[in-house]
Amino acid sequence: MSLTTILNTANSGLIAAQTQLRVVSDNVSNVNTPGYVRKIAEQTTLVSAGMGTGVEVSRIRLATDRFLQAASLNAGADAARQGVRYELYDRIQSLFGDPGGTAGFFSQVDGVFSAFSASAEDPTSSPRRQDALFKTQALFDEANRISNQIQAVREDADGRIQSAVEKANNLLEQIEALNKEIARATVVNGDASGAETAQSSLISQLAELMDIRVSTRSVGGVSIRTGNGSLLAGEGAAKLSYNRAGAVTSEAAFNEIWITEPGGIKRPLLEAVNSGEIKGLVELRDIEAPAAAARLAELVSHVADELNRAHNANSAVPAPAKLTGRNVGQSLESAIANFSGRTTVAITNSAGVIQTRADIVFNGATMTVNGVAADPTTFLATLNAQLGVQRREEGRRIGRHA
Repeated sequence: MSLTTILNTANSGLIAAQTQLRVVSDNVSNVNTPGYVRKIAEQTTLVSAGMGTGVEVSRIRLATDRFLQAASLNAGADAARQGVRYELYDRIQSLFGDPGGTAGFFSQVDGVFSAFSASAEDPTSSPRRQDALFKTQALFDEANRISNQIQAVREDADGRIQSAVEKANNLLEQIEALNKEIARATVVNGDASGAETAQSSLISQLAELMDIRVSTRSVGGVSIRTGNGSLLAGEGAAKLSYNRAGAVTSEAAFNEIWITEPGGIKRPLLEAVNSGEIKGLVELRDIEAPAAAARLAELVSHVADELNRAHNANSAVPAPAKLTGRNVGQSLESAIANFSGRTTVAITNSAGVIQTRADIVFNGATMTVNGVAADPTTFLATLNAQLGVQRREEGRRIGRHA
């Protein structure tokens, strides 16, 4: 062995050691850097004519385990899905207040029935009656406010879906660009660890948006697919598209989220993913928030039914032969003008069985009786005509039901 060969062998060892020191230095300095993956410098022996002539660093790779990486990506997708559902559902829960508190929606329900109980103890007390009516109206107003806010949460979720789609497109473009950079470095046995580390961080961000499967390409870089196999990156970047709805109501219809693969095949994204932030937002928007609104509507409906049941149970049937009131100083025209609402007037026989009825809809200065238009000056005549009332029929009883 010549002196030159010996020096070259020693020099190759120094170069390899220098590379190893640089790798160790990078690992130590980035030990607390989020998303950093430890590097490993792989060495191979140089052989010439059957004799060792030194050592070289064949490649620098990331210390990753594909099984652990897959488990980490799946866990990240599940965490993102549940996290966004918790965040938005907590907003819905806060609209109702503390179930055991004194200022929440459910305490208002208790307050309504307590007010009516107090009113029943002293029916002649005008303040108690007014308090019961005020609390009832306040309850229904609050229910309407909560219902509107639930739709606002759905609208927020819909907007965040579009933002997530745009973010996914940006990540896929960056991942595909790094694929090209890594492939170029791999061809010349260059150091692609920096690009691979950056790509690993981008993949983790993408996995939070949707569950993905990642595989390594033989030419360097990665291939990314959805759970059902739709290609996202590796042969070009896929394109996701979504157009958010406008103002969201209980009747709103939402557009499909589409994925166009690099080859041009277009598929619905939600058929391809089972987890991730996008999935969680869609579930909250389409399932959980509407279910909360439906339960609220059911509760309010039951409250109204119970109040109506109690009211109807305390109505006189058959109706009394004589009704008395007091003069409030208003004419019929002024009393019913500018009033809106619905009521029903019915005529019963002596057994309390309804013989005929008139459904009245008040709308400001006008009204309809069984669909026939009227105004304050013609109201009574129209009502009597619809009921078939004859002035000489003094034995008939009229019962009015709200």
